[in-house]
Amino acid sequence: MIKIILADDQTLLRESIGYILDNDDDITVVGMASDGKEAIELCKKEKPDVVLMDIEMPDMNGVCATKRLKEMNQDIKIIILTTFENPDNIMESFAANADGYLVKNISHQDLSLAIKCVYAGLTVIDESVKHIMMERFKGLINYKLQYEEILTEKEVEIVKHIAKGISNKEIANALNYSEGTIKNNISRILEKLEMSDRMQIAIFAMENGIV
Repeated sequence: MIKIILADDQTLLRESIGYILDNDDDITVVGMASDGKEAIELCKKEKPDVVLMDIEMPDMNGVCATKRLKEMNQDIKIIILTTFENPDNIMESFAANADGYLVKNISHQDLSLAIKCVYAGLTVIDESVKHIMMERFKGLINYKLQYEEILTEKEVEIVKHIAKGISNKEIANALNYSEGTIKNNISRILEKLEMSDRMQIAIFAMENGIV
């Protein structure tokens, strides 16, 4: 039996999905949460196999909750289930180690199948989400460079920390620099790589084997 927790701030939608999933003989819903913080507390108590996580929720959004849960337990499977097909949300979710990304127009049969696939160790991605990711990666292919020729050793260290999702303040503490110095360095990194945001830096780091 696959134990599920649902995290969504819309009560009717949350309960409807729970009712549908409970009719599957292989799935049981062990808890429902209205925000990310509540989802984390429920996971500590119920120890689910899979979490269905919305993104836009009060107090703590789904991406932050996913990152926290994965830090607590890498074995827990998390599927983002949202109405939003925002490219930044998609990339940030997978950077937080989500195991799947689905949109809420999915049929209940496909949702049940996706849960079982993720439970078995696979990654599931909605078709529309796959196209968005492909377009994002196509746009980044021009950044596949020999980073040693572009970045200083200090900048490479900063890039490594950015790829791990660490904040500027935490990077400053880890490298013994002021937060202002880190911000200035990140601005130079963005300029050197001709990028516009931290997510592109993180993907650049993964593409080039920096992390």
